[in-house]
Amino acid sequence: MSSVSYYGRFSDVFANPAALPLIETDTGPFAVSVSISDDYDPSDFSSSLPLLQNQRWDIAASFVADYVALTAFYGTEFDRYEDASSVYDVRSSLRLELDMAYAIPYLSFGLRVSGGNSMIRQSRTIDNLAEVFANAWFSPFERESGSESFDVGAGAIFSIGPFSLGAYVGKIITLEDNDIYLGWDAIGDSTTLSAALGMGRFAPSGDLRFCRPKLSFSLTGLTGDDTKRSIEAEAELTFQFLPESSATLAVSYFEENHSFFHFDPHNGYVNIFLRGEGEGFTGTIGVSFSAVDFSHFAPYVGFSYIS
Repeated sequence: MSSVSYYGRFSDVFANPAALPLIETDTGPFAVSVSISDDYDPSDFSSSLPLLQNQRWDIAASFVADYVALTAFYGTEFDRYEDASSVYDVRSSLRLELDMAYAIPYLSFGLRVSGGNSMIRQSRTIDNLAEVFANAWFSPFERESGSESFDVGAGAIFSIGPFSLGAYVGKIITLEDNDIYLGWDAIGDSTTLSAALGMGRFAPSGDLRFCRPKLSFSLTGLTGDDTKRSIEAEAELTFQFLPESSATLAVSYFEENHSFFHFDPHNGYVNIFLRGEGEGFTGTIGVSFSAVDFSHFAPYVGFSYIS
């Protein structure tokens, strides 16, 4: 429910650091969010824990100032073996992200520095709920070789009236094979361009708009490698009850391995999300599934609080 051309909510900062000085709601010096998601294969519900297939738990805590935000992300992932319904690899990952941004009329610039690594516990048999938590939090992990990451990225947002254009390059400088790397291939592969059209919270008369539609289109990957290119088209409708209270329904189509001017639904996914917002609180539920069948579907539940 966010793209690099969106701004106004704190969650938009995670897509593009240039959104940091453009926050209109969810303002506060501290934010915390938790979420849980999974990627289910409907034909594989025969294990003792059928709802634990490729599950991920995430928590993020942010400290926010006017033009700077520091966020720590901690995630736990269960990756089930295809040939063994009760055997998992369990990963624990930690990432720190520093966002800095500045805005002038109509234009905002942002810089991001992030890095982290992950630990792994391989080939663990999990048959009950107690073993889920024991393997997630109370058993020693081993360092996962090659999991270290370090990236420097930058973004910009241009907005005028109902239109906004966004760009974000995620890997201007990156870590490859334990060496700092700066190259046009990494820059091109990690570049996202987006355009959005949406109504503001307030009408020219100053009244709060009850119904706010928004459309966006995004393209990621500018090099000639189709396997690293993706597109996403999103439509959302927000019902604004009060300045700090709203409900939003969003539907998007995401396609990976995209070739220019050639759409392939076999590489596409449909995403449906519902978000409710109150003063300082946000709750989101959603599901993603294949555009051609239901061979896989991925539910998501998230909650955030800003004070």
